[in-house]
Parts: sequence; C-alpha cells; structure tokens
Amino acid sequence: MFESLILARVLHVVAVVIWIGGVAMVTTVIFPTMRRIESGQERARLFERIEKRFRPEAQLAWLIVGLSGLYMVYALDAWSRFASIR
Repeated sequence: MFESLILARVLHVVAVVIWIGGVAMVTTVIFPTMRRIESGQERARLFERIEKRFRPEAQLAWLIVGLSGLYMVYALDAWSRFASIR
C-alpha cells in the first residue's frame, strides 16, 4: 500500500506541473505574443491551433490529478478532513 501511495503522489504532482505549467505558459507567453498579431482572424486561428494541441494534454493531466487525489484520500481514509473547517 505504501508503494501505491508514493506512485499516486508522484503521478499527482507531475500531472499538476504539466497542467498548471501549460496554463502558465499560455497566459504568460502565448497571450502576450498574440497581442502583436494585428489581424483578429489570425489571432483566433493561432489560438485555436495552440488550444487544439494543448487540450488533450490538459484533459489527461486533469484526469490524473483527480483520480490520484481521490485515491490518496481513499487510501489514507482522509475523508474527515473535508468535514472540518480547520
């Protein structure tokens, strides 16, 4: 059981890094670069191409984050943490 918790935590952290790192890349690099493109249609096409490539990675990362998080809560029987405000 201990090994499965380690694996779940590793998967969880790596997936969060991919997901949030991708979102950070889009908001801090891609969006500012897109502002330099004068044509609104060209900006929209570029955004659609980028989003089309990133979406499957983000969806998979989001799924791994959710499933690994639920597994860790289940394995540690940590459900009571959600019932307390502390």
